Amino acid sequence: MRYQDLLQEFAWKPVIEGGAMPQASRVVVGGMGGSALPANAARFLDPTLSLSTHRDYDLPEVVDTDALHIAISDSGNTVETLSFAKAAYERGLKLAVIDAGGELADIAEKEVLPFVRVPSGLQPRDSLFYLLNALLALIGREDLRAALAAVSFDADAAEQESRSLAGTLTGALPLFYVSRTNGFLAYASKIHVNETAKMPAVANLFPELNHNEMQSFDSSAPEAVVALARFVLLRDANDDPRIARRMDVFAELMRARGRSVTEVPLLGATRAEQLARHWFVMHRTARMLAEARGVDPDTVSLVEDFKKRL
Repeated sequence: MRYQDLLQEFAWKPVIEGGAMPQASRVVVGGMGGSALPANAARFLDPTLSLSTHRDYDLPEVVDTDALHIAISDSGNTVETLSFAKAAYERGLKLAVIDAGGELADIAEKEVLPFVRVPSGLQPRDSLFYLLNALLALIGREDLRAALAAVSFDADAAEQESRSLAGTLTGALPLFYVSRTNGFLAYASKIHVNETAKMPAVANLFPELNHNEMQSFDSSAPEAVVALARFVLLRDANDDPRIARRMDVFAELMRARGRSVTEVPLLGATRAEQLARHWFVMHRTARMLAEARGVDPDTVSLVEDFKKRL
């Protein structure tokens, strides 16, 4: 994906079709994999959003009968999301749909549910900002859509950052560590590396990781894992100073033990710019890693094989 393609996603204007859009102060999103990412991205843009994510079959154990339930499946055929949508409809819950076609689209049209159809042909992770725009339209957050549409950044500088990071992570086990408030960016980094580069990766949060995961890198055992570990600290100038201090001390301790630590600044004047720029950096980094490994960055053959065997 080129920078211009990304700008096109930012500026895309979703159209709500089908039935009347119900009003609700709380939202439950049902989605899997890349189709669940827009819910996390929306909360990154506004952490005060009353929005939860259900990544499973059926409905959450505690059903919020007043909430708007939104089923998101880029393919329209994700079995867990279809289960979520059908259960919500059968319970008479407020329900809306985001898809690019498939069975979920058929359900939305048959039952006259409000829906947004996103452009097709992309992997869900590469369709993030189409899906996010659709979600924000359904929940009436035009202010956040406007913030996305206003995003721009230096694509050449981002490309150079990606090239440098890919060089560090080639043949390694990346561990993306970040503050809790920026947790989605570490998770998105992991997903890019998993799906595009076909490499294992870890995402975790400060300060929690200082109470457990960090300890596993104090000794050399298991050496095979420690030797591959490359810590990537995502640094935000707006982080709580106490978290920034934890990152400083962590980096100091790991480097003293011979571990590789790379610090990546989260640049951008707004949350929307931080989200978009880091997503682009990791998109490009993962594709460079895939090229270095000689693997197809776009296919997810193991995931597809698994689905067929079900």
